[in-house]
Amino acid sequence: MDINKALFRLSKEITESEFNNPLLIGIPRRGDLLAKRLSNNLIQFNYSHDLDTVDYLPFRDDLEKEVKKTNLSINPQDREIILIDDVIYTGRTLRASIEAVVFSGRPKSISLLCLIDRGHRELPISPKFIGKNIPTNENEYVSVFLQEIDDVDKVEVTNI
Repeated sequence: MDINKALFRLSKEITESEFNNPLLIGIPRRGDLLAKRLSNNLIQFNYSHDLDTVDYLPFRDDLEKEVKKTNLSINPQDREIILIDDVIYTGRTLRASIEAVVFSGRPKSISLLCLIDRGHRELPISPKFIGKNIPTNENEYVSVFLQEIDDVDKVEVTNI
C-alpha cells in the first residue's frame, strides 16, 4: 500500500466534504503523524483548517486508576472534527478519543478518518474516511510503519 497516495486521496475527500471550519485531531502515536501529513496536503490545496492532537488515555474505560483529564489545545466547540487514527479495530480507542473531544467542548460534528479499517468492531463506530479496508482474522495484527518513527512507510499484517 502506498501510504502517501492514500493520504492524498483522503485529503481530496476531505476537501470535497464541504466542512466549514474543520479541526483535524490526530490520535497518538501514529494518527497524529498522519494528521500532520493530511494537514500538509490540505495546505497545498489552500484548504482552511486547524490541527490538534488528543490525549485519549485518561478517557479509556480499562484504566486501573484515575488519570487527570486535559482539554484539547484548540476548543472544538461548534467545530467539525475529523479524528484521525492509523488503524481502527475494536473502536475503543476512538470511543475514548471522542469522549476526550467532547470533554473539551461540544463539536458540531465528529467524523473519523482511518488509514486502515481491519474490521472486528466491538462498538457501533464507523469511519467516514478510509484509506484501505484490510479484512483480518482475530489472530492477525495490522502494523502501520511511518517514516517519522520507523524510517519506512508500510503496512504489514502478521499473525499473533
